Amino acid sequence: MKKEQNLPRPTVEQLNEYDQLSAKLSDSQLQGAAYDEVINKLNDLISSYNWDNYEFVNPVTGKKGVKNATGQILVPADFDDFTFLGDHHVFNLPHLAAKKDGKYGVVAADGTGNVLADFRFDVLIWCPYTAMYQACWDGVKGKFGFVTKYGKVFIPNVLTQFYEPWNDFILLEADGKFGALDVRTFHFVLPEYDQIDWDPDEDVVFHKDGVEGYVIEDTGEFVPKDQFEEDEKYDGAYVYNTIINE
Repeated sequence: MKKEQNLPRPTVEQLNEYDQLSAKLSDSQLQGAAYDEVINKLNDLISSYNWDNYEFVNPVTGKKGVKNATGQILVPADFDDFTFLGDHHVFNLPHLAAKKDGKYGVVAADGTGNVLADFRFDVLIWCPYTAMYQACWDGVKGKFGFVTKYGKVFIPNVLTQFYEPWNDFILLEADGKFGALDVRTFHFVLPEYDQIDWDPDEDVVFHKDGVEGYVIEDTGEFVPKDQFEEDEKYDGAYVYNTIINE
């Protein structure tokens, strides 16, 4: 059992204080002792209370909704289930995947429950630290793709695995072939490569038919290493990488 589950929940006033302190951290003028004071106060709040969202049930209909840590309604009790509830700390999401009549969609977590993505997905799971959902649809088994919070498909339902992100880079796999996704730009290449080398903080190296090269993000063009290094037209070209974007 997580330690947080044994902690009291914050009051509305404490939640507002948390938000105010978090906002202060974005002030570039906040430095030195003043910065440390804000951090200490914020850490005290974080460690003293349970910030998790939680489900609640309408006793008449049996439908479920979501409340934040103080009991404020984020999603009204109009749905059958949720795949991830979030919290008011690390995963303070403005949208959540919900289930209704056997299908999943995305709803706003602002108290309205407005539908952002229609209920047409067999599976819909938010990918942490990104603006996308892992999704299955049309009854396809053993495969998945990625969609936006509005349900727009940007990677088709063909993947078999994806790997832990490194910065903005995610390695994709489909039946032993590999591709790539930049979660910041939503640029991707479908799995068609034999191997992909992705060392931390380096350009990603793609292998295809025994040739090593780079892939230009905005065009998806595969360029052998020698050609990339010698041809001036690739000077400044942005390739898939695991480098932290400032």
